[in-house]
This record gives sequence, structure tokens and C-alpha cells, in this order.
Amino acid sequence: MSSSSTYQAEKFALNSYNRVADRNGKGKGPDPSFSTRGPRHDGEVLSELVTGRKCSDIDLQTLEQHFDRYVHAVNLVLGEVYSTPDRAQHVGQRLHSSRGQGYVVLRNESFLEWKQDNKFGRLVYERMYRNALETAARIILADYTRRTLVNSLITILASDNKHLKQLMGLKRIPAPLVRTVRASVHERSGSYYHYALAACRQVRRVLDEHLLERLGESTSIRRLARSRVRDLLDTQSPGSIEVLNAASGKVQEWLKTGFPFTAPSFRQTTMEFAASTENSTSQGYWFAQDPKREDEFILYIKTPPGVTRHESTPDSPYRGHALRFRFLDWLPRKAARAQRKAEESRAQGHFRRAVELEYRAARFKDMSQQLRNTIALQSLTRQLSSVASKNDTDVQRISELRAQTRALKEARRCAPPILSLRGHTVTLIIPFLCPDEEMLKRVLPAVPRNGRAGVDRGLRHPVVLSVENGGNGYDETKIGRAESFERRERLRQRTRVLMSQIVRRRNNWDRKRPMLQPPSSILKRERELEAVWAKVRRIDREISHQLAAETVWFCEHRGVKTVYFEDLRYFQPQGGFKTHSWELSSNLWGKIIEGIRYRRQALGHKYGGVWTVNPAMTSQRCSTCGERGVRVRDSDSTEEEHGGEFFYCPSCDLRLHADVNAARNILMVQQPKPSAVSGRTA
Repeated sequence: MSSSSTYQAEKFALNSYNRVADRNGKGKGPDPSFSTRGPRHDGEVLSELVTGRKCSDIDLQTLEQHFDRYVHAVNLVLGEVYSTPDRAQHVGQRLHSSRGQGYVVLRNESFLEWKQDNKFGRLVYERMYRNALETAARIILADYTRRTLVNSLITILASDNKHLKQLMGLKRIPAPLVRTVRASVHERSGSYYHYALAACRQVRRVLDEHLLERLGESTSIRRLARSRVRDLLDTQSPGSIEVLNAASGKVQEWLKTGFPFTAPSFRQTTMEFAASTENSTSQGYWFAQDPKREDEFILYIKTPPGVTRHESTPDSPYRGHALRFRFLDWLPRKAARAQRKAEESRAQGHFRRAVELEYRAARFKDMSQQLRNTIALQSLTRQLSSVASKNDTDVQRISELRAQTRALKEARRCAPPILSLRGHTVTLIIPFLCPDEEMLKRVLPAVPRNGRAGVDRGLRHPVVLSVENGGNGYDETKIGRAESFERRERLRQRTRVLMSQIVRRRNNWDRKRPMLQPPSSILKRERELEAVWAKVRRIDREISHQLAAETVWFCEHRGVKTVYFEDLRYFQPQGGFKTHSWELSSNLWGKIIEGIRYRRQALGHKYGGVWTVNPAMTSQRCSTCGERGVRVRDSDSTEEEHGGEFFYCPSCDLRLHADVNAARNILMVQQPKPSAVSGRTA
């Protein structure tokens, strides 16, 4: 058991300053004064709050201006870097070699220098510009990596038509080609494999568009374009050689003139304070505890030059150059609720459930303390700066403040936050440190962590877990949420009907009345489709959270150190499985694995103790003797049935649930040194 130095984020909904934060479970609703007096006239300055919303229109408009300035600054930096190809290449090489803080590299470039009277200084203040440089540096480095891999791929394709034919003629991009591209840039990490795969997809997409445009058969539907090009390159097709020669000619042209890259741009609706590491007022945000309202905090966000000012407040370090929001610290309330349930579970004899709830309570208390430590440190640093700047300095007071500041700097504190704006919702995302070793030892039982677990994804049960319990025994369970999946499937079927109706009506309208606004009946269907998809996403989060939590604690109570999952990123079902792909896509495998990794990391497992392994033959081999078996209808049957629920081995007469047999095999697939990257999810 060990502590982790990584951060895990929690979300807090921001409210306008004059609105009472939502307190579910305490019988308190929004402030009734949070309402509008009626419709405003054109040109009237917005000064009233809008009922039913957490943030007023004036706060949202000001925050949107703040985000626009930030996005504009990032894109302005990108425009300067990509103004010439040589400059982009030079900056990309420096970022690639530095592998450190990106803004440190960019701020040393003379053409990106911030001055109060230049285009950067008139747009954002200096600290905000550092954040913009950090964001731009990540974009430039990712684009430099992509361009390097694409150019290497073009060189490989130009030298060997065999690779070109495989890239264009096969349904999936061949793994040997991807590894060849990765090796060409002298990288062997798992992440570069996916970068190389993305480069192959990009080149293939542009070649598909070129070939279809050359034949006058261009289509905007990617799946149809890919299928058509594969048909053209079929060896039995009469013009396959000409099509391949056309693709080869285009590659040779790119080798001489360069691939048609486009300059990247920044369009996200999140703002990071990632470059803010100190606790001074210049970092662009400031926390303050509300003296009148329990567990509520005020967030001050410094606005850039030219953005509408908020009313001046004495508590703000930015005076009138700030936006004020408030948010509810829901962590103490959740901790108290979990502690109360833990005591009830222990009294009823449910000791494992009590351990889970006690850990949850301790973790929420620790996170709340981290937030309060951060707020106290900000306040003390401001006081220390104010006292030290006076002529008649109080030496004893300064010494006390420095000692308190030093203690808080050594304490556990949360990291700089991230601000997200989506529609009318403003979210504050605060990264917290994972529980430390002392807390884990105090809360969790002393169970030796040396076991292994294999997890299989099935159709009947989304998660099937097999844990070694010593010797030749296994502890196994099938985890599922049948009712939630059925509700989700009904909604997904509704989306298919709505999409079909919308496409048919849209095409009919555009054919008869092009360039005209569609009628309300079509727009109503589109709004309904968006609402149904929002429900599906909410159910996705609910299912993935529940399955991940149950899987994690099943492993934790049994001392599991490493969990092995089957890597299904490139799985393609064989023919005859009908809706197999549609059903597998509803299992939320990636969300579940990420949720398990996240929770196990908070329990002290390095990288979450999550590995992915090659799933080949895990569903077809016997977990006892290793011979190939058959799928049967039930545990007593020996006659093979396509897609049967149980597994039967004719060699050793093993009869077992098919998913349980696969989970046991996944445990044995991994070698002494697994090929998968630690912490990499499917």
C-alpha cells in the first residue's frame, strides 16, 4: 500500500454571487430574489438576474468575453508560430527536445514576447498569457509529432507499393505498418503507436478523397468512401492497377511538394490555470470563504483588459477587475452521510460495506481539508505581502506569517483549477491529491496485496471477474445492471428511429426548398434527438460508475494487486453475429476500465494496477487444459451452439460459464513482462 502523487479531479457548480448555492438534502432551494423583472428592451444594459439559472446573464456574458479573449490569445500564438513553415518546425523541435513546461520554451521566442502595449498585452494580462502559452505549446507539440509521423509514412509508402496497397486495400490498418512508422522516428512507447495509427488514418482519408474526386464519386460519408475505395482496389476489379497507380502518384507528389497540412486552432470551452503554481494574486483566480454562509466559497476570476468590470468589493484582490462566483463545498456533507451509513452497516454486520463507506468519508474529509489549506495559504500569502510592504514593519508578525505559510506549503493542497463553460453551466474542476499512505493504513484493513484478477467483457454480463484466491481456487462474480442496460437500449433504439426520420425529412426539404430554414417539425425532431442522447449519456455515466465501483471493491477485499483486461480496441467480430457490434458498443468498456483505474489509483495502486492484454483465443480455449472447446446452451449440454452461454471442453470435460472461462484465460495470457503499457486502458 502506497500513496500516489497524482491528482484526481472533482467538480463544483458555480453560482452567481447573489444566488444561494444549491443544497440538496437540506430543504433549501434557490434564493427567491434570484429572478427577472420582465423582458428587457433592446439596448438596455443587462442588470437583472434570470430565474431558474445558476448564473445570471451578465455573469455569463462577461465570462464568455473572458473565454473569447483566452481562445483568441491561444490562436494568436498559433498564428504567429505557423506564419512560416521554418518557424513552426523550429518551435516544434524545441518543444520536442525540452519535454518540460511548454510556456518556458515559447516565452523565450522574441516574436511571442508579452508587453503591456503590444497585441498580446492589450488582449490578456501576463499570467493569463502564460496559461495561453502552455495551451498553445501542447497543441504545437502534438501537431509536430503528427507531422513527423505523416512525413515518415509518406516516405515509407513512396518506397514500397506493397505498404500502400495494404494501407488502402485492407479494412483495418495493418499493425506491422503502424509499428514501422513508429520505429522510423526512433520511438517505441505505446502512446506513439496510437500517434502513428492516427497518422495512417489521416493519410488514408486524404487519399480516399483524392481517388473518389478523381473518379467523380466523392461522398461526405466516410464509411461509404472507404468501402468504395476498397472495391476499386480489389484485384478482381478491372481498374485496380490504375487506381493504385493514381494513389502512388499522389504519394510521390507529396514526397516532393509536401503533405497538405492545415494549421491547428484552439476551439475548446475550458480555461486552465495550469501554469499557476504560486499562491499570489497574479495567478488569475482567488478563493475566499464566505463568512456568513456555511461551506460556501467565493471564487474571484480576474478579467482581462477591456472586459466588463464587476462591482468593486473589499474582499477581492483584483478590486473591480474580477468576476465573482460562489460554490458549495459539498465534500463535508457527503463525508458525514457516508460516515453515518458506515456506522449503520457495521451495526448490521456488513463489515465490507462499512469499510467502503468509511474510506469514502475519510477521502471526502481529506479533499475538503486540501481545499481549505489552499484557501488559507492564499490568504496568508496576501497578508504577508501586505505587512512586508509597509514602512513600519512588524518583525514578529512577519515571522509568524512566514511560519504559518511554510507549514501550509508543506501540507496537502489541491492543484490549480480548471474552468469549464458549456451553455449556461459554469463548472469549476479542482484536482485533489490522492489519499496518502497514512490515511489508507488507518481506514483500509491490512490485507496483503499480491493477488491478480482477470476481467472479461460479455454480452449477458458486462463485467465477469475472476480472482486467484491461492492455490488453484478462484473467487468469481458476474457484475451487471440489466434494468439500466434495457432502459439505455430502448433510448438508443429511439435515436435510430429519430435519426432516420430527420435524415429523410431533411433530404426531402433540401431537395424541394434549398437554402431555406427547415420547418418546426424537423427542428422539433432534432431537439428531441439531442435530448434522448443526453439521457443516454447520463445512463452511461451511472452504469460505468456502478460497475467500476463494484469491480474495484471486489478486488480490494481480496487483496488484488494487478487487474488484467482484454484489449478490445481493434476487435472486429466475425460474420454471422448479426447485432454483435451494436451490443458490444453498449457495454461502455472504455468508461468502465477508466473508472476502475481512477478508483484503484485513489486506493494507493500505482497507475491503478491496470493492464490490458491480447484477448486472442481467450473465449475458445479451456482454462484448465488449454485445448480448444465449444460453446453450448447450458451446463449439461455437449452439443455446440453458436453463441452459447456456457463452455464445454471435450478434452477434460470442463463445464463452465463461457465468460468465467475467458476471465480465467485472461489471467494466464500475460507473460512475465506484459506487452501492454501499465495504466493504458482499452
